Amino acid sequence: MLTFRYLLAVVAAVAATAVVAAAVSGMFSSSQAPLISAAASIAAEKAFHLDTPVAVKLYPAYYSHVAGRWMLTDRASPGAIPVYVLGLGQCPPSIRDLLGKTYAAKNATVVLTHCVLVMPWVEGNTITHYAAICRSGTDLRPEAAEVETSGVRVRLVIVNC
Repeated sequence: MLTFRYLLAVVAAVAATAVVAAAVSGMFSSSQAPLISAAASIAAEKAFHLDTPVAVKLYPAYYSHVAGRWMLTDRASPGAIPVYVLGLGQCPPSIRDLLGKTYAAKNATVVLTHCVLVMPWVEGNTITHYAAICRSGTDLRPEAAEVETSGVRVRLVIVNC
């Protein structure tokens, strides 16, 4: 009889742990929702307000024209165009795994654990990238500026916080 009670206590403890783990997991995934919304608004060049300050990080990168297509790299090469990757939240020190690709408007927002990146993207001969003039903030207001050089239009969306 005593063994049955211990077994019930263990089962109850495991069930309670599972419930708490599910609640914490849900809390983390829902805490990322504002970052995802903020990144989508920035990519659409619309202002966004967050209730709590968010950390902002910039990663320098380059778009190089390689084998007939644009590729995002971390190395300057002849003809490479310097761009920025914008990170919101607790972003990693390096984004090396996300380089070596071409991003478009539809896949420019990359969601990582506790971080959302707005990647520079290419459409035709136009490259759009994002840079913030702050390290953290709650009111994110993007403003675009562009320049054309050597047949390539470069759009920089500056995010004021």
